[in-house]
Amino acid sequence: MSGLVIPHFGLARQYNNIKDELLDATHRALKDGQLVGGHYTRLFEEWLKYRTATKYAVTVHSGTQALEIIARYKKSIYVPPRGGLRTIPEIRLPNLTYPATLNAFLNAGWNVELVDTDKYGIFKQGFPLSTAYTCLVGLYGMKPWEQARIEQSHSVIVDGAQHWLVADGQVGAGMAISFDPTKNLNSSGNGGAIVTNDEQLYLYAMNYTDNNKPYFHDVGTNSKMSEQDCAHLMVRAKYIDEWQQRREQIAKYWNESFKELPLRCLDDGITPHAHQKFVIYLSDRTALRQHLMANGIQTKISYDYVLGDLPIGKDLVKPDMLSTSVMLSRGVLSLPIYPELTDIEVEYIATTLREFYP
Repeated sequence: MSGLVIPHFGLARQYNNIKDELLDATHRALKDGQLVGGHYTRLFEEWLKYRTATKYAVTVHSGTQALEIIARYKKSIYVPPRGGLRTIPEIRLPNLTYPATLNAFLNAGWNVELVDTDKYGIFKQGFPLSTAYTCLVGLYGMKPWEQARIEQSHSVIVDGAQHWLVADGQVGAGMAISFDPTKNLNSSGNGGAIVTNDEQLYLYAMNYTDNNKPYFHDVGTNSKMSEQDCAHLMVRAKYIDEWQQRREQIAKYWNESFKELPLRCLDDGITPHAHQKFVIYLSDRTALRQHLMANGIQTKISYDYVLGDLPIGKDLVKPDMLSTSVMLSRGVLSLPIYPELTDIEVEYIATTLREFYP
């Protein structure tokens, strides 16, 4: 088949399916002139608390800013270990993740150590807790041992941009959420949120995102979501369970279809899973990607480098070039996975991929 038949993201399809509801929500959000901080912002924050089983939620401009605000708060209350020399908090991040996670902590003035991952791209089981903080990033889901760690330690910060829908209250000291258009629950522009059970973090975030008006001697910023975006998210929230079930159905079918092939599905065996991506790992990524594109299937390399490869990571403590995370970055490939894929398209992707192998 010639031409691009199956795009990697299904945003246009989603809009066509619910455009009347989105346009009506736009009218309702704009007609009274309350464009930020109004009814739909409060409504969406209440929904977020319910959905994440947390006490507090604050919407902000982006998931990156949500994580930075959590980091700034934790740094503001940081107490150095007794007898220790470290006066700045240290955070451990997985070496394989999007640079936004690293940027958030560097912008907040933390010391960062990059840590190797397991074959799924997340922290290895048994990774030791210490006086340092840990940022858990659910690239492909969260394993039960990670959930247990979140429950046991106040020093865990969660970047939930890709897995928050299955976090079920496991938010650590605080969890950052992204509503980027590529995420499972997407805004029509940008957006993020902080969810937490820590009242002091909640109050800090509320003040910080409003330029610290009660405390002008402290640093703050202007970070809000629009009423229109919140109204659109409430429309999409009505469908999110249905969309998640469809993602799970597609992932289950592909995991079964590919199990005899010389590749590895990175979400296989991780439960619960949000299926924000469907990622495979193989040795000949470039050839398979060209094969799929030639047959009208668009793919994406989400992590073709590790954080330690970046110029901003050159002076950080990090794994060596033979680490698991570096190996993964050389062979991961994301297939299109979104609820609007038809059964015929799901089967076509599976068939086309299987045809690559003799």
